Amino acid sequence: MDRAPASAKPRRSIVRGHMHQRCAAGLPPKDSFSNARQGTAELKECHVRQTRAKFRSAAQALYLNLCPLMHQSGILRKTAMFLATRQLLLVGTAASFLLLLWYTQRIFVSRTVSLPAPTLTPTPTPVPTPAERVSTTPKPPVQSAGNSTLGFQSILALSTGPSWRTRGLLAAASLTGLDIQIPPQPPVNPNLVDAFEHMGPDNVQHPSHGASIAWLAHLDLIKHTIQANLDTVLIIEDDVDWDVSIRSQMVQIAESVRNLTHIDTLDQDMEPYGREWEVLWIGHCGEYWEEQFETVLYDDPTACPHSDYFGWAKQYIERLPDRQRAVYRSVNPVCSFAYALSREGSRKILEVLGGAQDEAFDVSMMHACKAGQLKCISVVPEVVHQYFPAQSFGVKSAVDVGNGQEPGPEEAEFEHVMGSTENILESARCRALWGQRCLRKQ
Repeated sequence: MDRAPASAKPRRSIVRGHMHQRCAAGLPPKDSFSNARQGTAELKECHVRQTRAKFRSAAQALYLNLCPLMHQSGILRKTAMFLATRQLLLVGTAASFLLLLWYTQRIFVSRTVSLPAPTLTPTPTPVPTPAERVSTTPKPPVQSAGNSTLGFQSILALSTGPSWRTRGLLAAASLTGLDIQIPPQPPVNPNLVDAFEHMGPDNVQHPSHGASIAWLAHLDLIKHTIQANLDTVLIIEDDVDWDVSIRSQMVQIAESVRNLTHIDTLDQDMEPYGREWEVLWIGHCGEYWEEQFETVLYDDPTACPHSDYFGWAKQYIERLPDRQRAVYRSVNPVCSFAYALSREGSRKILEVLGGAQDEAFDVSMMHACKAGQLKCISVVPEVVHQYFPAQSFGVKSAVDVGNGQEPGPEEAEFEHVMGSTENILESARCRALWGQRCLRKQ
């Protein structure tokens, strides 16, 4: 087989040789390639070579013009030349890379392919999870009874000022997440107390001096609710206690009140307890009950067991099923530990009870309920009761002190010692202050 002469070179080698000569001379290569792709590659290579040569020449010129002293020293001149050439080569390499990108972009732009328009598929709406469905569904009105004011517009405490009573009260409120306000109690002139005590004819029962002071304090606070334009309010005395589960208890009470007053679950009345009441008596020291009363009964494991219930109404409590609560129209509740008022209830109490002429404020309000002057509802067993300091210290109530009895020891002597609460299974006050139960036992 014949072999080609040594002097013969392939066509591509000849073309590349001419291209290198023209590139070295600074001339553009001629279009003498076998195809467009080869020409484009060779053209890019030529530009790269020319760019590098230009940067190399620029480096030499920069060195000769700016460093004449270094030019006269052999070692320094070589070092400076090396560093300048290295930097300019890096710049040249970067410029060459950008040039390659530019040529690549031109090739792809010139070869644009028309593609069919994409078919748009509508994205299906995600199905909400059960938790999301619950969060977007309006809550039943009764659930508001479990908020920080127990579903009322405000909770107000009747108090003469800071003491062991208010400190324990606010500790219990903090533990159970209740928002309780303690408005300043206005002073009462002794002459006004005496006049109030003896109002009315002699043949009616009159309150004692201490009971008159307490009565006027209740009336002052109720006047405050009218002035504050409150639709509903829960009034509590400052030495009361309640269960740690009071907020869930009140949700059940709200539902029972609505059932008792025949408010349909689909009714548009959004008040948690409805509007068919004027006094809601949730804190007392006893209430009468008969089986024939229209009553809403419900299971409540937080209710005080019959065996532990204290007070004059124990015989009536035992008529109810054990560990259940009853909600019914009031008959004979006494002690005003905690009672809620509607706006109309506040107005009527100021009219009906504003003239004294009874044993005490709570007794007068009970008589107005029994006579139908007020629309009252009782909760039995009660969910709010009075807290008693340890009996060994002999602490007296505000009414007893108002009646002239000795106030007992200083607060510092007994405040740190745990007392007890009747008929409240898990005392919030004792849990907050001492971390334990303090249910008074028989």
